Amino acid sequence: MSLPHAELRRTARQTLLPGFGLRGQEALNDAQVLVIGAGGLGCPVMQSLVATGVGTITVIDDDVVDDTNIHRQILFSAADVGRPKVDVAAEQLRRHRDDVRIIARNEHLDASNAVEYFRGADLVIDGSDTFTTKFLAADAAELTGTPLVWGSVLRFHGEIAVWHSGPGSRGVGLRDLYPTHPAPEDTPDCATAGVLGVTTSVVGGLMATEAVKLLAGMDEAEIGVLTVYEALAGTLKRFQVAADPERELVTSLDAHAAPAASCAVPQHGDGEKARLLAQIADGEATALDVRELGEKAIKDLPQESAHLPTSAWREDPDAAIALLDELRGAGDVVVYCASGKRSADFVERFGPAAAERAIRLRSLPGGL
Repeated sequence: MSLPHAELRRTARQTLLPGFGLRGQEALNDAQVLVIGAGGLGCPVMQSLVATGVGTITVIDDDVVDDTNIHRQILFSAADVGRPKVDVAAEQLRRHRDDVRIIARNEHLDASNAVEYFRGADLVIDGSDTFTTKFLAADAAELTGTPLVWGSVLRFHGEIAVWHSGPGSRGVGLRDLYPTHPAPEDTPDCATAGVLGVTTSVVGGLMATEAVKLLAGMDEAEIGVLTVYEALAGTLKRFQVAADPERELVTSLDAHAAPAASCAVPQHGDGEKARLLAQIADGEATALDVRELGEKAIKDLPQESAHLPTSAWREDPDAAIALLDELRGAGDVVVYCASGKRSADFVERFGPAAAERAIRLRSLPGGL
């Protein structure tokens, strides 16, 4: 028996479970888990795994705690704002269980370090929040043959799956579901689309459950099953993802070292963007923000701007006409949003009406 008496007592009700037992608890204690991202998913996952008895957790994240994180990233508090997320997470997790080994890596996962991290882990949990990192993690997992627990959340929606494919085992991987990286305009994030805080805890709990089943060697662990959670409906739906026999397995991460792998919105017209921002700063142009109020609270231009949320003018176009009437004769008006897409839509839709009022609308390329 490898578990000390204190750990046996702490996990007693878990070791009584049929199909889990002492052997499952010992497997958790011996496990080394890599968690990508100490955010909305990573926080509840790590909290659950430490409580369950996982022995070693390496967490990698290069971000700092922001006050906009706290509604969903449950390891952090207002006092932690500005501190590295991995440092705060490690402190909180060690407070929960002082014998757990937490390796905090305040760095970014990329093609240069992913393989090394993955080869040192029994299991990887992807709690990242960009498609760039998710595809990198999936490819590194397949390249090294490491099981990957994957999850994502947006608005009231979550997805969970276990992928395992690679050398010696065709299995099922993320690219069997999503063969290619989606276009930037099709990849909204939490900052622009929003996320219900409790959804991350539900999805994180489901991810942690899959991780425990895998690490403990339970037969119920299922590879390639996509679980979709809808918070408002309170439903879980499951879909079996089939391996694509035509898809070749990932054998290198070379594609992720190229600039094309980034999912950032291309910064077309940087010179034009700088010129328009300078006009706003010099008072030669009026700024018009078409983001939602929550986005405006997170980040904004230092100059005062007019504000009409996209949700308002799409629902009631007359609201835009009324604003243009207020701005009549303003000359240059620079419309901006998070990425430049909504502002471009506004300019296209209301440009003629603006011209009739001696207003020339310009969309800020690339947004904020």
